[in-house]
Amino acid sequence: MYYPKQMQYLLDQTLLQYVSYTEEIIESLQDFVLCFWEMKPKTLEVMNIRDVIVTDGCIDLVMNYKEKLVGFTGMSKTDFDFVINAPAEYYGIRLKPGAFEQLIGKPATEAMDSFIPLEKLKSDFDSIKFFSLSFVECKEYLKDYIQKLIYGKTPNKFVGLFDELSNKLPLTTKELYDLLNYSPRQCQRLFMQHFGLSPKLVISIIRFQQCLDILISEKSKEILEITNYYDQAHFINDFKKNMGLTPFEYMKKING
Repeated sequence: MYYPKQMQYLLDQTLLQYVSYTEEIIESLQDFVLCFWEMKPKTLEVMNIRDVIVTDGCIDLVMNYKEKLVGFTGMSKTDFDFVINAPAEYYGIRLKPGAFEQLIGKPATEAMDSFIPLEKLKSDFDSIKFFSLSFVECKEYLKDYIQKLIYGKTPNKFVGLFDELSNKLPLTTKELYDLLNYSPRQCQRLFMQHFGLSPKLVISIIRFQQCLDILISEKSKEILEITNYYDQAHFINDFKKNMGLTPFEYMKKING
């Protein structure tokens, strides 16, 4: 099963000093939702904290309680300069890649690298009334909203595709086209519609996330073979592009 890691919360000591990050998995909703996540301050000290949002192919329903913002957003590439205006409280629902398009009925391109306020999608949503609620009450509202969207629905083939590709990742886009029985043009169009990402970028994201899993396991010496990188240089460059660190720098951090 595809389950991306947000590794900055294991690596950035400044972030860990001031921010608490947790994830919750609800099994009954796993067909469409990877996790419910929460970020809360550990101190009331006012400051700007630099965060790194690692690309994962997902679109999240995110609430910034302090700034009174709630809506859907995703990132097609790692954001190395995301600023948290602490103290701040965030809550998010991380949808599986492809779930936004099926549940909301909008192309994923509308939310990827953008932000769609919930009030633009839900006609009866009152943002003023919503943010008059407590943080806990807002969380429950969003959970209920997602549960109602999911009720009675079965995931389509695209919602399950990242899971399928994670089990056997194609080496090239041509192999991907052949596997899915799509022409290059069809695949490009469908991936942009359902993921907001090109086929090439989907392969890159899944491969990178596999690297994170392997580097914290006992199989790190086998990483090139398992993830099908062409060579070590390709692997190092791709890893740094997504993580901001070389694999060696990353291993040094997680091993203390």
